[in-house]
Amino acid sequence: MKRFSQRLKVRSYELDAQGHVNYAVYLNYLEYCRVLTLEQVGLPFEAFIAKGTFIIIAEVHAKYLAPAFLGDELDVTMEALTAGRTSMTFRQDVINVKSGKTIFTADIVAVFINKAGKPIAMDDEFRKVFD
Repeated sequence: MKRFSQRLKVRSYELDAQGHVNYAVYLNYLEYCRVLTLEQVGLPFEAFIAKGTFIIIAEVHAKYLAPAFLGDELDVTMEALTAGRTSMTFRQDVINVKSGKTIFTADIVAVFINKAGKPIAMDDEFRKVFD
């Protein structure tokens, strides 16, 4: 399966009282990576919405390994682990560029639904991107 990566830099408003990235911000980093990756491969969220198709995150299993601090450059990666009829499970890692160490990892389950909130078959173009 293909692995995608997006780079970002830790901003001051993402820090908690201890001076490191707040735990909840990592989920924003993962979302940033997924959205930007889809845009770069020609599948922006707006195209799915126009078709009445939505990709929701149904499950997150996360593990915090080390903190990130103001100014750190991070690579946020994304690769598909498994694909079903209506869902795909991704592994996403946050890697500190300077140290090369993974500081956060998560398995994310994304599900395709329609406007009524019912699961639907995964978009074929979406599936092909991650094969």
